[in-house]
Amino acid sequence: MKRILTWLLCFSALTATAQTLKVEGPGVVSLDETFRIVFTADGKMSDFEWPGTDDFDVVWGPQKGSMSSTSIVNGKRTSSHQETVTYLLQPKRTGTFTLAAATATVEKSTVTSSSLKIEVVAADQQANTQGSGGSQQQQQGQQSQTQPRDNDPTVTGTVSGQDIYLRLTLNKNNVVKGEPVTATLKIYTRADISGFEDIKFPTFNGFWSKETVSVSNLEFKRENVNGAIYNAALLRQWVLIPQQSGKLTIDPAEMVCQVRVRTSSGSPLSIFDDFFDQYQTIRKRISTQTLQVNVRDLPAGAPASFAGGVGDFKVTAKLSKEGIKSNEAAALIVTISGNGNLSMLEAPKVNFPPDFEVYDLKSTDKTSASGTSGSKTFEFPFIPRSHGDFVIPSIEYSYYDNAHGKYVTTSTGDIPVTVEKGEEVSGGGVVMPGSNRQGVRSLSEDIRYIALGDGHLKKKGAFFAGSPLFYLLMITLAILTAIVNRLLRFSQARRADVAGSRNRRANKMARTRLRQAEDYLRKNLGGAYYEELHKALLGYVSDKLMIPAADLSKETVSEKLRERGVRDESIAKLTDLIDKCEYARYAPDSGQTQMENEYNVAVQAISDIEAQLKNPAKASRKNAAGAAMLLLLASLTLGAAPAYAQEDVAGLWQKAGEAFAAEQWQNALNYYQMIEGEQLESADLYYNIGNTYFKLGDNAHAILNFERALKVDPSHDDAAHNLEIARQLTLDKIDSVPDFILVSWFRNLRQSCGANAWAWITLGLLLVVGVLLTLFRNGASLALRRVSFILACVALILAVFTFVFSLQQKRAVTRQDSAIVTAPVCSVKSSPADGGNTVFVLHEGTKVRLLDNVGDWTKVEIADGRQGWAPVATFEII
Repeated sequence: MKRILTWLLCFSALTATAQTLKVEGPGVVSLDETFRIVFTADGKMSDFEWPGTDDFDVVWGPQKGSMSSTSIVNGKRTSSHQETVTYLLQPKRTGTFTLAAATATVEKSTVTSSSLKIEVVAADQQANTQGSGGSQQQQQGQQSQTQPRDNDPTVTGTVSGQDIYLRLTLNKNNVVKGEPVTATLKIYTRADISGFEDIKFPTFNGFWSKETVSVSNLEFKRENVNGAIYNAALLRQWVLIPQQSGKLTIDPAEMVCQVRVRTSSGSPLSIFDDFFDQYQTIRKRISTQTLQVNVRDLPAGAPASFAGGVGDFKVTAKLSKEGIKSNEAAALIVTISGNGNLSMLEAPKVNFPPDFEVYDLKSTDKTSASGTSGSKTFEFPFIPRSHGDFVIPSIEYSYYDNAHGKYVTTSTGDIPVTVEKGEEVSGGGVVMPGSNRQGVRSLSEDIRYIALGDGHLKKKGAFFAGSPLFYLLMITLAILTAIVNRLLRFSQARRADVAGSRNRRANKMARTRLRQAEDYLRKNLGGAYYEELHKALLGYVSDKLMIPAADLSKETVSEKLRERGVRDESIAKLTDLIDKCEYARYAPDSGQTQMENEYNVAVQAISDIEAQLKNPAKASRKNAAGAAMLLLLASLTLGAAPAYAQEDVAGLWQKAGEAFAAEQWQNALNYYQMIEGEQLESADLYYNIGNTYFKLGDNAHAILNFERALKVDPSHDDAAHNLEIARQLTLDKIDSVPDFILVSWFRNLRQSCGANAWAWITLGLLLVVGVLLTLFRNGASLALRRVSFILACVALILAVFTFVFSLQQKRAVTRQDSAIVTAPVCSVKSSPADGGNTVFVLHEGTKVRLLDNVGDWTKVEIADGRQGWAPVATFEII
């Protein structure tokens, strides 16, 4: 397959080169000269047609010829085939004539040659002096040397200065500084030159010079010089750019030519002399004349963007590639093209955006063979360190237009640059020689997962710390402490009251004796049963009514019970049962059923009397405790969560979690923002929003929401962890000013909990204070009371500190004095105006402190203490 493909390629190449028809002939001939023209085709030629000419006689032709060749190099075989058609012509008259084109069929394709222009000069006209030739060149706007020196001591033989000479010409000799001049060195000869030696090219003092043509093998062509035919060859060509003003001198060029001349023996000519000519080689030194160039200074008033250009130029600019990403290398390519001193052009000034790192400039020249036209390209490598839309201001380039004698300014127009977000630089990122790269630490772990659960949502701006509920709970704790102390005092008084204790134990003692009587009843011990039942009834009445046993009688008991508000039927039931027990003790003939009935009546009678006896102190204590509980419940009711569509919010929270788990980051963000739109907030909500922004690649808003989460709850460990990871991806590395160690310690302690947490800690400490004060007032020993008092003082001091911390944290959350830069690049100015000097540049994700505001500008301060003015639109408040 490869061999077939190779043959096809070779055949295509042969076909492509065969379809040409070239014509060759002299450009200048004399009137009596017979010359040859040759038509050549690279392939098989047929149907050749040339219409001929009326200006020349066809002496001979057409004569067809062909040549084929085959070569094998490194096993590769190549073949070529040429066919020619030759004519010999002789001019009919002097002048300049054009030979018509020929047509032919070459490899089945019809091709046409080009026409050929030929100048015919008179046969008997000799060359004028070299001086006249130089004069003619000067009339054409060129400068050359005059008559070559014929009296050179190295000259031997009969070769004159009209037979061979050297000429250096300038295309202009009156220029301004920086204007290019073309210098051409040629040799003209009508003699047979066999070689050269001792060649010395001219020196160009005061010029910047560049050799544009250097010939190793001389190629002579016929030229008409003042009516004489010379063989001329180009030796060298330079482009010269004057570097100073005044008259600048170009020293001569010199060389020694080895010329073959025909010699004779001095004897009479014979017919054999034409067959046995004798030649000798002589040396002839030739040189150019000294030339001068008048150089004028450039006029004053050059624009600031003038970079030394003299000529006619235009400037263009383009980016090296599309889809530029942050932290990836790109280049701005500025091209200056036109005619003039391209090699001397300096790079234009380019104002890149502040966030672009620009590296060493590279330039390349693409000039024509003359060295004065073409283009010069300047490549400005850069690396954008952040994404966004940027503008490179218009690039201006001024030059001196020597044709019109004035300065001209050309420009590119503004160059928009859109930088997409690229991969963060870590370890071996974009590397450029000499770059001062900003370090980004490698990440050893990903961010932590979103918070699950219910999100602990609450209304925005709702705080427990410092709220009416908080102060109401403080008052409630004080009231409860007072009530507890009151109850304890009352309890101590009751324990000291023996009679009251007896009264309170009456029901208990009666029930104990009733259980004993019930035991006797089961054992069918009638006497013991009635004895124990009698003791239970009389003992209850004696203890309850505080009646001594000696004064117990039915009348006394009935009277006392009536005074205490017991109903008559209950009194009668009690007294009748007492009588039955006294009777049965002495005549125990009752049956089992009757004893059981009497037992039930006794239990019922004691229960009825106990229920009817009133105790005002106990009722008041219950009412006080109930009032305190009602106050506490009312406080909690005031602090209940605000009414909102909890079911809808819970559904959004669940959908957001499911979208995040499915890596649908944008959908998850939309759900979380819908929850936030319900004027709800929590540390978990901001934390989850920060996570979704991080997954979407928006590091600035991720940092913003992690900061908001920590502002609501400084103890949120997951938010602090993810914030540290997100900060590692920011571009700005700012060393903060260290605080005094005590200030830093207290701040860290205060920020270890949120405002609400400190408020609850305060209430807890106040509860501890209440308990310790209760122990202090009611302790059984002096030591216990002393320790309780000291601990209560300590707890009270801590409660004051935590109360202050809660208020400070609340103010920190509600205070809007810090922000996160969300614009890719933020130029911080020295004054609140676009015209101010840029004092430093910030990038997205950097935290700033807000100090003052003037219109659309805000005075900001960064962690190291530097300050400046930034546009409001470049950051968002935490």
